[in-house]
Amino acid sequence: MSDVENPSAIVIIFPGTNCHVETARALSMAKFEVREIHVNELLQDKSILEQFQLLALPGGFSYGDDIASGKVAANKLLFKLEDQIKSFANDKLIIGICNGFQILVKAGLLPAVGGDFKIQATLTYNDLGHFYCDWVKLKNVNSGKCVYTRGIDFIELPVAHGEGKFVVKEDHVFDQMEKNDQIVFKYMKHDKSPANGAFPHNPGNSLKDIAGICDPTGRILGLMPHPERYLLRYNHPRWTAGFGDDEENGIRIFQNARDYVIEHLI
Repeated sequence: MSDVENPSAIVIIFPGTNCHVETARALSMAKFEVREIHVNELLQDKSILEQFQLLALPGGFSYGDDIASGKVAANKLLFKLEDQIKSFANDKLIIGICNGFQILVKAGLLPAVGGDFKIQATLTYNDLGHFYCDWVKLKNVNSGKCVYTRGIDFIELPVAHGEGKFVVKEDHVFDQMEKNDQIVFKYMKHDKSPANGAFPHNPGNSLKDIAGICDPTGRILGLMPHPERYLLRYNHPRWTAGFGDDEENGIRIFQNARDYVIEHLI
């Protein structure tokens, strides 16, 4: 299904998912062959996953966030597709954006400190107490382990969530994340100084300004901001004033993923 020029990516759709089209478009622009598949189709034929090198869990309100954001979808992965997802995670790429990040954390695929796929953190309600949508400034603080963010320093992306506050169950989890170089993106003020937990720069008052993390291998990335919503300068809210860029935007994350697949998985 794939070749050296066009590796394959699967975008999994759950009831309530609403960012799959943009995510598929971003992957296509990065020269992936993309297939959007509803989770029920995947449950009918679990071998489908074997065809792909990258798995994307897009944003949206999977299952209406009726229990907690991403929890029902996470349980689908844990109890219906556990063997297939863990096998995929062992040597291929996974990205979870916004609700997809929530799913990865609540399925134990992130942060996976110690290599254990168990729940060690969560994304819970913003201190603001409700949904919030805006653009944020991010700094890539990862040394290069995360394959998605190589060559990125600062980046602007939109956020849109009500449960984006990253917290860990125990302090040692965060300590290990720092030690393992698993913290990827941190929220910044627009003058490129640390947000220091302050709203609106850190919209959910996330622990240590964390906006995105990776697993210990750097092949699984989860982030709350939406790189698939900023692929052209025209997506930037101030493009008419000269802001925005056709290259230094969210597409870099997907291009980095493709470069890794070409180099290591095909």
